Amino acid sequence: MLWIIEPLASRCAKFRFKLLSEEIMSSRILHICYEEGLTRDAEALSTLSSILQGDLRRDITYLQGGARLFGSSISSKDLISVSGAILLEVTEALYAACKSGDFDLVNKEVNNVIAEGYPVSQMLAQLFEVVVEADDISDEQKACICKSLATADKAGLGITKPKSNNIQQPIPNEPTRP
Repeated sequence: MLWIIEPLASRCAKFRFKLLSEEIMSSRILHICYEEGLTRDAEALSTLSSILQGDLRRDITYLQGGARLFGSSISSKDLISVSGAILLEVTEALYAACKSGDFDLVNKEVNNVIAEGYPVSQMLAQLFEVVVEADDISDEQKACICKSLATADKAGLGITKPKSNNIQQPIPNEPTRP
């Protein structure tokens, strides 16, 4: 996030905008697609809506990026590729592997994620969503898993506690007398 110094911020008006509803975003994106001659598959609108959750500016940017990379016919997978999001199947496969308790299966899924080059922070965020929405684990288990995901995300950002607060101070030299 961009921070503005206090003397400048005190002289600025602050605007806080709400995210748009899915209906408003869909109608605007449909209008843009019509005007620009873009075609998209049935899932493309819901994909954009789920990825961006009400940010029309980014929605239009991803649509424009998809049109430049893939032409006038844009699929849901094209938009996921442009946005940097990870396919839901990949996230769910990793979740299912972790739930199975089979280390080899988890290792295989993690290696697949690494091989595809998915951003770790994006994978953790999407895993968090899968865990929160899961019906097959208790709330206590969800809390424990989410705490572990948060710890992993924090470590990935380089925000870690120092191992020890015991910083050794050098012993000052005695002053010499003339």
